[in-house]
Amino acid sequence: MAAAFTKMSELTVEINTKNLDRALRLFPKELKFEIADGMDHISRKFLKVFRQERLQGPPGIRGRPHGIFTHFSRASLVSQDIEGMGMVIFSDSKIARMHEEGATVKNQGGGKLAVPLSARKELFTSDGRLKKQYRQPRLLKNVVPIQLRGKTFLAKIKKKLRQILPLFVLKNSVRIRPRLMFYKTWDNMQNERINILNKSIEKTLSKT
Repeated sequence: MAAAFTKMSELTVEINTKNLDRALRLFPKELKFEIADGMDHISRKFLKVFRQERLQGPPGIRGRPHGIFTHFSRASLVSQDIEGMGMVIFSDSKIARMHEEGATVKNQGGGKLAVPLSARKELFTSDGRLKKQYRQPRLLKNVVPIQLRGKTFLAKIKKKLRQILPLFVLKNSVRIRPRLMFYKTWDNMQNERINILNKSIEKTLSKT
């Protein structure tokens, strides 16, 4: 996925074309430098906002240390002229695309997925990750499949307490809703992006 965006938010500011033409005529090399610096500022600002708004949990997803955010990169598009300059922010992560577009996840082996029950807080770390000892639920001791209300659960049998404790529900598939909003976050910053570029143009003209 890359920042080759087509959807746009409401535009309330525009590039000052008069200043742009004047800067291009008087200081073409300086303008190119300032525009490149402005684009770098835009990409860094976007990634900061994206991380703050979409990777801190609902309504977005919860990013992990060394997780999905580290798969995003930015690069400048080099050109001899202003018109060809640009930038790209991208990720080749399949997980990132899944959270951006939504997906249906199935067990590649053809079996059912063991989905941990969110109500079982003991299954998760303080930051919401499944604890290591529960990542292979079918290998857990004293855990057996049971039928409850038409669903199949993997439940822990506590014999001494005569208690059955459902831990996982077995499903054919799990639907991942699109919650990353990478493109929407970019679109929402459109006015701010243009303001940054206008400031780059003004900075060039301040050299007069």
